[in-house]
Amino acid sequence: MGLLLAASLAHAIVPIANIPVPEGDPCTLLEQSPTVRPGGSVTIDDLVELADIGRSDPNETASPFGISPDGRQIAFLVRRGNAQTNSYCQTLLVMPLDGTGTPREIARDAAFIRDDFALRSFTSVAAGWAKVIVPRWSPDGKTIAWLRLTDGISQVWLSDPAGRTSPRQLTASPDNVDDFAWTPDGQGIVIATRPGIRHAAEAIAAQSRRGYLYDETVSPQFGVRPIPTGPMPKVYARVDIVSGQTADAGQGDVALLVPPPRADAPEGARLFTPGPAENAAWLEPKDPDRFISPSRLVLRSNGEEMRCNGAQCEGILRLWWSETEHAFLAVRKGGWGLSSMAILRWNPDESAPREVLVSDDMLIGCSPVGAELICAREGAVMPRRLVALDLRSGAERLVYDPNPDFAARTTGPVQRFRFRNAYGVESYADLVLPPDHKPGEKHPLVVVQYISHGLLRGGSGDEVPIQPLAARGFAVLSFAKPDLVPQVATARDSIKLLRANRVDWLDRRNVQSSLEIAVGLALRTGAVDRERMGITGWSDGVSSAQFALINSDLFKVAALGSCCEDMYSFVLEAGPAFSDFTRSIGYRFFEPGDEEFWQPMSLIQNVDRVSAPILIQNVDSEYEGGLDVVEVFRLNNRAIELHVFEDETHYKWQPAHRRTVYERNIRWLEFWLMHRKTCKSDAATQAELERWQAMPDAPSAESLVCAPLP
Repeated sequence: MGLLLAASLAHAIVPIANIPVPEGDPCTLLEQSPTVRPGGSVTIDDLVELADIGRSDPNETASPFGISPDGRQIAFLVRRGNAQTNSYCQTLLVMPLDGTGTPREIARDAAFIRDDFALRSFTSVAAGWAKVIVPRWSPDGKTIAWLRLTDGISQVWLSDPAGRTSPRQLTASPDNVDDFAWTPDGQGIVIATRPGIRHAAEAIAAQSRRGYLYDETVSPQFGVRPIPTGPMPKVYARVDIVSGQTADAGQGDVALLVPPPRADAPEGARLFTPGPAENAAWLEPKDPDRFISPSRLVLRSNGEEMRCNGAQCEGILRLWWSETEHAFLAVRKGGWGLSSMAILRWNPDESAPREVLVSDDMLIGCSPVGAELICAREGAVMPRRLVALDLRSGAERLVYDPNPDFAARTTGPVQRFRFRNAYGVESYADLVLPPDHKPGEKHPLVVVQYISHGLLRGGSGDEVPIQPLAARGFAVLSFAKPDLVPQVATARDSIKLLRANRVDWLDRRNVQSSLEIAVGLALRTGAVDRERMGITGWSDGVSSAQFALINSDLFKVAALGSCCEDMYSFVLEAGPAFSDFTRSIGYRFFEPGDEEFWQPMSLIQNVDRVSAPILIQNVDSEYEGGLDVVEVFRLNNRAIELHVFEDETHYKWQPAHRRTVYERNIRWLEFWLMHRKTCKSDAATQAELERWQAMPDAPSAESLVCAPLP
C-alpha cells in the first residue's frame, strides 16, 4: 500500500474509543465545597470554578441581567465550571435589587450555550466563549423568559420569578433562537432565527456522495465540508405564550428586535438617544472618512447642538436619558491606553458633561434604574459582582457577589505601568508579585498577554493563571497589547489599515516596543531575575511571542495556546478564502520573495536563532496550522512539545481542558525557570517529566527540586 493511500485511510481505520460521560450533577458536586476554599492563595481550581455572570472575559457585551418592570428585582444567570464532570453548573437567580435577602434559584441547567460569530465570509462559526443569556421579564413582571439549550438547540423557556412552578419550554424551533423580545401586551414573544444556515448545511450534505469541491467555501481546519457563506437573513416569528403556536411576525413585532431608524436622528449618528421635548444625544465620527474614527458626543438642547470634542467623550459604549436625573448618562472606556472606564453625566442646561466615576475597574452591561446605574463590575483582584452606582456621586452599593469567599484569598500585589512606546502609542502593563514577596527578592518572570483589564485571571484565552503563578513564586507581567500606531489608525478602509500594519511587520514592532519597555520597567523594580524570564501567548499573542523570540533575547522559555503564524501550514490549514484575504493585505506565500518577507517573523527560518523551549497546547480545529514549525524544530533538535485538545474551538470552552492547560503551563514554566518537578504524580506526569528531561538544554536531574501539584 502506498504512503498516500495509507494516510488517506488512516482516519477510517484507526481504533478509537470514547471515554464515559462523567457522572454527577455539576451543581450538586460544586455545592459540596465552597465557591473558594477558605484561606491561602488563589489556586487553579478557584479560577476554573469561579462563578461568572455573562462572559468570563471583561469586555463589553449585552447586559447579562434583567431588571423587573417595577425596578425592584434583578434576574441573572450564574455559571461555574466543573472540571470533574467537564461541564457547567448554571443557575438562574432572582433577588431584590436592594441587595437584601438571599437569591432565589428558579432554574438550573448544565447545558452550556456557546456563542457564534461570522468569520470572514463564513456565516457562522462556533465560539468557545459563552453566549450572554439575558433574562427578560414580561411586562407585568410575572414571568421571566430566557434561552436554554434543549436537544442541542437554544430555545426560549419561561419561569415564575417566585419559583413556585417549574420552568417550561415555550419554543420548539428547528433553529437556534438568536434573540427574542416580549410583546407589549405580554401575550407573545417575538423570536429571531436563521433557518438559512440549516438549509445551506443540508444542501452541502447532499453533495457528499459527489465529493466536495475544494474552493473558498472550505477551511480544512474546520473539516472537509464546505461552510455556509454569505449573509443569512434573520426570520422573525411570534409565539403565543399560552399555546406555543407560532405565526409570522408583523412589522411592529420585528421592530421590537430591530427598531427602525428614527426620523429625527442625524445621518451617521450612533447610539441616538431621545430625551424630553426635542432634546437628544448621540455620537458622531470626528473624521467620517477614517475606517476607525474617534467619536464625539453631541447634545441637542432647546434646538441648539453642543459638541464635546475632548478625550473624555471618546470611547462611549452606552448612552441613556434618565427621567429621574433629568440628564443624559454614558459609560465610556478610555483613559491611558484605554485602560479605564468612566460614567459621564450631561445635564441639558450644562455646556459639557462631567465625570461621575473614573476607575480602572471594568463596568459591563450597565443599565440605569432610578438614581442608580446597575453594572457588573470587576477589578484586578476582584471577580465580577453586581453593583449599583450612584449617578451623582459614583458611590457603590453591592447588589450581589457570586464569589463571596474570594476576598479571603491572599493575592499578589499589583503595580500598573503606564508608558509610551517608540511609536508614541500609550501602553500599559500590570506587574503581579508573589503574595509573600520581600524586598530584595528576585523572581522569575512570566509575561501573560494580551489584555490586562478587569480581573487578572489568565490573559487572553484564559490559559495562564496569573495569581496561582504568583503564589508559586513567579513575578507575572500582565501585558496589554498597544493600540494602532498613528499612521495606521488614519487608514480609510480595513484593507488599507491591515496592509499598513503588515509593511515591515509594523504591528509586531509596535507590540515588541511596548513589551520591551514593560519588561524593562519590571526589571527596574528589582524584583525580577533578568536571566529567568518566559513568555506566553494565545491567538494574536502567539504572533507577538514568535516575534519576541526571534527579535530579542529576553525570554528563555515559551508556552503557547496556539501556533503559529508562519510560511506554510498557517495559510494551508485555513483554506483558499483565507489565502486570498491574507495576500490582499500584504502576506506572501509560495511565491518569489516570500522568504525575505517572512524573515523577521518565521520560526521556521529562524530555527537556529530560537533556543527557547516551546510548549504548545492547541485545539483539534487549529493544530495543523503549526505542524510545519513543530516538524522543523524537531528535525533541528529544538525543545518543542505539542498537545491537542479534542472538540475544541479557538477559545477553549471545556472546564477539564482549561484546568489541564493551567496545570501544564505551570509545570512547564517551573521546570525551565525554577528547575522544579512534580514528585507526587501519576504515570502520565512522570512520563512528561522524562520527556522534558530528555530535551536539549534541560536542567539536570540533580538540579531539580520537588514541588507540590499546582
